[in-house]
Amino acid sequence: MAGIGFELRQAVRDKSYLGALRGYFYAAVISSGPWLLSVVALSLLGMASASFLSQQATTLFAATITHTFAISLMTTGLVQMVVTRYLADQLYLNKTDSIAPTFVSLMVLWSLAQGALISVLLAFTDLPLGFRLPATALYIAVSDIWIAMIFLSAVRDYLSIVYSFAIGYVVSFAAALRLGAAFGTEAYILGFAAGQVLTLGLLVARVLAEFEPRKSFDLEFIRYFRRYPSLAAIGFFYNSALWADKIIFWISSYGIDAGDYLRVFPAYDTSFFVASMVIVPALAVFTINLETDFYEYYKGFYAAIQNKRSLRELREMKAGMMKSILSSYLALFKIQFGVALLVALLTPVIMQKVNVPQAFWPVFRMMVVAMSAQIFLLFSTIVLLYLDLRGSVLIVCSVFLSTNVLFTVLTLTLGPGYFGYGFLASSFVSVGVALAVLMDRFRKLEYLTFMRQPL
Repeated sequence: MAGIGFELRQAVRDKSYLGALRGYFYAAVISSGPWLLSVVALSLLGMASASFLSQQATTLFAATITHTFAISLMTTGLVQMVVTRYLADQLYLNKTDSIAPTFVSLMVLWSLAQGALISVLLAFTDLPLGFRLPATALYIAVSDIWIAMIFLSAVRDYLSIVYSFAIGYVVSFAAALRLGAAFGTEAYILGFAAGQVLTLGLLVARVLAEFEPRKSFDLEFIRYFRRYPSLAAIGFFYNSALWADKIIFWISSYGIDAGDYLRVFPAYDTSFFVASMVIVPALAVFTINLETDFYEYYKGFYAAIQNKRSLRELREMKAGMMKSILSSYLALFKIQFGVALLVALLTPVIMQKVNVPQAFWPVFRMMVVAMSAQIFLLFSTIVLLYLDLRGSVLIVCSVFLSTNVLFTVLTLTLGPGYFGYGFLASSFVSVGVALAVLMDRFRKLEYLTFMRQPL
């Protein structure tokens, strides 16, 4: 997101305090748009639809959205990092003519692959066709939005992205309520899916407007899957780790069958979704200030290598990167500590609004702390990826996945009083490993940089 981060940083610096707040709001929507707005929309829809939808229908709808996000994020992880690397290389080489045809090619292939996957999964259910068709459209739209966001990180017109999400989710909310009240559950999900398809259409139009296509298709990016298989593994492992504890609870005896294999654990799932909102302010600051500041030092370090500067100058640039990293960690801690503390104090109010039983309020507080740790894990892995230390990131993501599975299974055996501790412990262990790996690699950065070059 560094490209669009520079545009947002300029907008924040050139305007008043109100303009700065508006800029950070835009950054929040752009950095976590689908996730942020979906949680808000689902919370509002849950309250507004209580008068015309049964509890079973509401649970089925929430389960459909939850599984849509889980499966689409895990599968998109297989391509997300690889395509990001390809896009970054094309921009660095100033080959912008290849971006639009690459985008079109990937969207077509990804839509077909995801459409086939969700069709097979839904075929195992007894859900009516009138529900499966909009559920399929919703899944494909959300999956494609994740892909579109990769390319949108390079655009300059950030307002159009914000407007696209705003328009799409307003339509999703209004259409779901109007159609659901008139025609029932199938029309309810149809209305929500219509808004997501509209969001996708607007985002696709923005990408094609930013990067004018000179040809229809370009499949050159496929070579990068052979060249960087570790990036595919990193994306899949990280996203799978984020959902591992939820999936384990779904298939356990504590999971609830919302209808034909769509299993959920509502209190735990809701706690996670709402708790994930606590990192939005930090993500906004990260997008505008922290990543852009680090990138400038990073660019200076590698420019010094290309220009054959002295070792002393390289070490000065390296010291600047380290100073930027440490100041970024401190800024993230200040922001995240304040937000997490406020949300923890407001737990009774928040949990009552989303109908989570009081017995699960401690789980929510643990989720808040765990998600706060995730922002540091995210920043650490991004820095390692900037330094092209893919093997190190793969180690961190593998630790995150394995510990989340192990600790969650352990908490299941210990009972409900320990639910949430698995994800919390896994997050802290993973952050610790990430920081240790980052500090170790950074100490040897000059050596690693030169020794990893081809002869």
